[in-house]
Amino acid sequence: MVESNSNARPAPWLPQRWDDEADVVVVGYGGAGSCAAIAAHDAGQSTLILEKAPVGGGNTGCCGGGMRVPKDIGSAVAYYSALTQGTVDAACVRALAAAMFELPARLRAWGAELEWIARSLDYPGLPGAEAFGEVVSIARSPQEKKRQEGGPILAVRGDGLFAFLDAQVRKRRIRIAFDTPADRLVQDPLSKEILGVTALTRSGRTRHVKAKKAVILACGGFQNNREMLVNFLPYLSVLPTVPYGTPYSTGDGIAMAAEAGAKLWHMCGVELGQFAPRIPSEEFGLGFRLEKVLRPASPAIYVNKSARRFMDESVLLSHRKDLFRVQVFDQESARYPNIPFYMLFDDTYRKARPIVGGHMGWWWVHKVYRWSEDNSAEVDRGWITKADSIRGLAHKMELDPDALAASVEHFNAACASGQDAEFGRSAQSMAPLVTPPFYATELCEPIINTQGGPKRNVHAQVLDRADRPIARLYAAGELGSFFYPLYESASNVPEALAFGIVAAEHAARLGRWDSPAEGIAAPLAGRA
Repeated sequence: MVESNSNARPAPWLPQRWDDEADVVVVGYGGAGSCAAIAAHDAGQSTLILEKAPVGGGNTGCCGGGMRVPKDIGSAVAYYSALTQGTVDAACVRALAAAMFELPARLRAWGAELEWIARSLDYPGLPGAEAFGEVVSIARSPQEKKRQEGGPILAVRGDGLFAFLDAQVRKRRIRIAFDTPADRLVQDPLSKEILGVTALTRSGRTRHVKAKKAVILACGGFQNNREMLVNFLPYLSVLPTVPYGTPYSTGDGIAMAAEAGAKLWHMCGVELGQFAPRIPSEEFGLGFRLEKVLRPASPAIYVNKSARRFMDESVLLSHRKDLFRVQVFDQESARYPNIPFYMLFDDTYRKARPIVGGHMGWWWVHKVYRWSEDNSAEVDRGWITKADSIRGLAHKMELDPDALAASVEHFNAACASGQDAEFGRSAQSMAPLVTPPFYATELCEPIINTQGGPKRNVHAQVLDRADRPIARLYAAGELGSFFYPLYESASNVPEALAFGIVAAEHAARLGRWDSPAEGIAAPLAGRA
């Protein structure tokens, strides 16, 4: 136990006794939190990490692992300005560009070997795009390079990236408290500066943690908070949704920051991914990402509740900003004609490989479930419905048999002609559904992550409703990301890492609020 310093600050709002303390308290142990902790430690600060989950990594630990960083700051400013479309001020855009540009050097200084991987841009026509076009990642080992097949991919996934960061944290012997969700900030009601945080232990006891210099919120977005999704992303409210990344992102940092007076921004920002089978995804509370229907000759289609195709199934859905066809609303009937929606395929597709894949996502990285190679186990579990005929499948799925049979016939005819007149699906991705038995599974929408949260400035300080820094409070990562309304893929990870560092290094320069010699100057320093 640590006594409150009643001589330095006789304050009734402080806990009578602190259970723990550190110069910098980091809430969340993913990419942003790990980098914040490393940078704070290297700046000479005692550091404590509070993590809600029983393991670290967050979304960083189960993502693709690539980092889209610029090779030229000037061009990056132009590109990020175009992506943010006036929602982020010029100073913050430049800070974003500079921090992203400097990140590879920082990672190398920590001992990382990096590898550049060719990858196209999401928005190649925007100003400044010439500064990008590649992503950087932790380099593969010689064994991994030898195993690599086909064209260029990300060098190491997010689990490999986080393993590197975790090793850096542990090498520095930075303390980590797992299974310890923070639930409230301790705030001076007069100066509004943040003095610490309360958290819940595994047994449910409240733990008071003093943050002598700052609290850095790095606890992710709200992808697994249905109430927040409905209120901030209403066009998702009709869709069955599940988190693709960590299920522990439930908006805790948003609630804590808002209670402390923070202004929220970019709350409509969201990144969606490939569809997922609904039954297992909801059973485990995690998105089992579908393998993209683009491999050569795929006898598979999507149909809506009217048993009709409604989109080009070969489109890569991750990080798209146009509303998916599944979310189309019919004004006259006041309904969503494409919800619920289903994937249909034949036995050739079933035997070829698992219908889910990607080697990413929380379910895969943390070995929540091992999907069978030929999907047979999932058929046996009832996650995938099987029938000897298309009409028989329609009856089992409670779809119109005539409509489903017609949809399959039309698609098969398009395969024969080599042209999908309805939706423009590429000929090389199509193959007719002709090999019985036939299969169907209802789909849902995995959420990769959300971007909204407390507004921040160039130092990653959280701002109040008058755009003034809340002293000693910082945010990094997807909790209030700079990226909105457009997002360039592979950008959240480097932003998280870079601004975890920015937050920690700024916080390290503050005086301690509980020190008689430093306490007077500390609130002013916090507002720098």
